[in-house]
Amino acid sequence: MKFSYTARTKEKKKKKGVIEASTEKAALEVLGKYGFYTTLLSSQDNQNVFAKDLKLFSRVSAKELIMLTRQMGTMLKSAIPPLETIRTLVAQTDNNTLREQLLKISESIETGSTLSQAFGLFPKTFNNFFVSIIKSGEATGKVADSFVYLAQHLENDYEFKQKIVGSLTYPIFIIIVFAMAGLIAIFVIIPKLSDLLLTMGGKLPWPTVVLIAVGTFMKNGGLFLIPFLVVPPIAVFLGVKKSLNFRKKYDRFNLRLPFIGNFLKKFYLVRLGENLSVLIAAGLPITQALKITKEIIGHTVYQEIMEETEARVARGDRISLVFLAHPNEFPPFISQMISTGEETGRLDKILMDTVEFYRKDISRTAEQLATIIEPVLIVTLGLAIAFLAFAVFLPLFNISGGAGSF
Repeated sequence: MKFSYTARTKEKKKKKGVIEASTEKAALEVLGKYGFYTTLLSSQDNQNVFAKDLKLFSRVSAKELIMLTRQMGTMLKSAIPPLETIRTLVAQTDNNTLREQLLKISESIETGSTLSQAFGLFPKTFNNFFVSIIKSGEATGKVADSFVYLAQHLENDYEFKQKIVGSLTYPIFIIIVFAMAGLIAIFVIIPKLSDLLLTMGGKLPWPTVVLIAVGTFMKNGGLFLIPFLVVPPIAVFLGVKKSLNFRKKYDRFNLRLPFIGNFLKKFYLVRLGENLSVLIAAGLPITQALKITKEIIGHTVYQEIMEETEARVARGDRISLVFLAHPNEFPPFISQMISTGEETGRLDKILMDTVEFYRKDISRTAEQLATIIEPVLIVTLGLAIAFLAFAVFLPLFNISGGAGSF
């Protein structure tokens, strides 16, 4: 097989060409022996120019980041030097964006940068939390352990989100079925029904009139008006949301919503607790761990509290005392657990125990929410189908019964 490749030499010169090999892996190995760092490799047998170019814009998924981090930890623990580890990962990475980033990371390390500095070149893929854990590992001489910490943290976070999404999959499926049934009714059933009944004359039942009116509106371009009615309000909302003052009000409001607010609090408490626990366990000072957690929490209300906590802890206060002053955002259970961790010197372990408690609670809540939503959606779908059947068959029954009018 022939492969087109784009690569860089050790002198950072770009090279393009064609190489013949039995497999893609074999081609990468051959290029590696020549001292090339491959950034793009594609088979000429099924080459698509547009697909090749689009690969350059692909993003790094959570699974790919987890795999990369886990492999880094495993190889570093086996005493393989960091530079050789990254070069190996460059050769076996399928994602071209990640491959290009790893290539630049290896080049940065070759010029004297530390691992944390090199990974910090790509904050969208490797955020401040990721880089700080590596930096802590460098300070303590436990770089391999820092990647193991990161891999476990990323896996836990990914599995947690997948559980929530999985619990809501069936309700989403019901909504999609509902939408498809509505489209079939609008574009297939209603036009035929409308033509038939209007030729028969007479007075139509109100459900039939409504159905025909909706179908006619949609058929005449009403469906294409929906984006113009929906998109502008969403665009305005997203634009206004970029305002810090609006975001603060919006974030405070959503925490007060019935049921949803309580769910969001638990979600952000899990994120806060796990990030803080991992950072402390990795050896970062408390104030630095609080600062990094504040930056990645993603909610302005909790960011303000973390900023206050960082300032007060720097003056000698305890984290639990600050959280006690915010009972709406931090339940007494959290403050008491953190207080115990501070007194026993096991804050990272206590935080992780709390995180596990809330994770299970959120999973149960998501399952309960799905259990509540499912029957509601099924009943709603049933009523819609009943309305559709009533609107279609009632005038037909009247026709077959020989009625002079509807």
